[in-house]
Amino acid sequence: MVENTNSPVIMTAGLIITYACNLNCAYCYERNKVDRYMTFETAQEILTPLLEEKAEPLQIMLMGGEPLMAFPLIRQLVEWVYDRKGQWRRDCFFFGSTNGTLLNEEMKAWFHTHRKHVTLALSFDGLPKAQDSNRCCSSELVDLEFFQQNWPNQKVQMTITENTVDQMADGVVFLLEKGFQVNPSVAYEDHEWSEKAILEYLNQILILKDYYLANPTAPLIYAFRHPLKEYARELDNTTTQQQQCGAGCGFTMFDVDRKSYPCHMLSPLVLSEDHLKLMEGIDMSRQNFGDTRCIGCPYISACSTCAGCNFLYRGDFSRRDTTHCQIQQLEVLTCLRYWVSIINRSPVQADHELMGAICRLNTFLSGEG
Repeated sequence: MVENTNSPVIMTAGLIITYACNLNCAYCYERNKVDRYMTFETAQEILTPLLEEKAEPLQIMLMGGEPLMAFPLIRQLVEWVYDRKGQWRRDCFFFGSTNGTLLNEEMKAWFHTHRKHVTLALSFDGLPKAQDSNRCCSSELVDLEFFQQNWPNQKVQMTITENTVDQMADGVVFLLEKGFQVNPSVAYEDHEWSEKAILEYLNQILILKDYYLANPTAPLIYAFRHPLKEYARELDNTTTQQQQCGAGCGFTMFDVDRKSYPCHMLSPLVLSEDHLKLMEGIDMSRQNFGDTRCIGCPYISACSTCAGCNFLYRGDFSRRDTTHCQIQQLEVLTCLRYWVSIINRSPVQADHELMGAICRLNTFLSGEG
């Protein structure tokens, strides 16, 4: 076998194993959900050269649609890879994100047996009533305990919409107290949130701030783990928006017909034919992801954005939505308040660099910087 030294090594291979999905979630951006499935032979053709390449471990992402709609393929593919592990030149592991509603006893037994080879990440939107509002009355179909027992360190993806933001804090606490780590995030949608919804988000993270102060061992959500030291350094030398995912840079998404795309957001599962034509010839590694409105913002290095959603909804990889911008600012403000409370409790043990960063950011926010 000849080593390929001309193209970048693929570190993550995404396989769109099906376009089909059993739900119709309120915030779903997949506009072309149909009964299309990848064949086992196509998956073999994609993975064989990647696994024969001498490189770092390969992450294989099983994506849809809803991946569990293609459970027979998942089982066949995982067993094929690991039955032949000795012939590959690199290690690998499988990862799939699921709504969890299709797991039957047969699937549970198989995933439990292969839990070290395949990680299933659950998407569940907090309180059952929020889940039912966002995700088609599906809460009773999800066995939360199964996910917690088999992948206890895997965060639950909790998506927040304008209609469920008032249930955010209770939803986070609900999942935390079931033993999960939680990744709550605001949905990327084709509209901006109202001022009322933005203020409600602030109210919810203030409730969570009080919860964490009363429960100091509870795993922090990202809103209270913002890199404040990094933001303070950015006050002196603000960077531009960098790509926040590996789309086209170590990550390649393979469609059911084996064609490759930078990510599933930029694939036929999501984009129209007109959008796909605009994508032709675009090199994601050379794209400018900086929004000119963000120049001078110290939070830009870690501020949430999605190049694919920007392109889908606004026709420009760098054109962000203002909802996430406002939420970022509110989270940083609340994060500062949280860490000030923590430091005041134990000033002797305080991180002096963090204290300095908080002082600088407070000065910046007060308009004196």
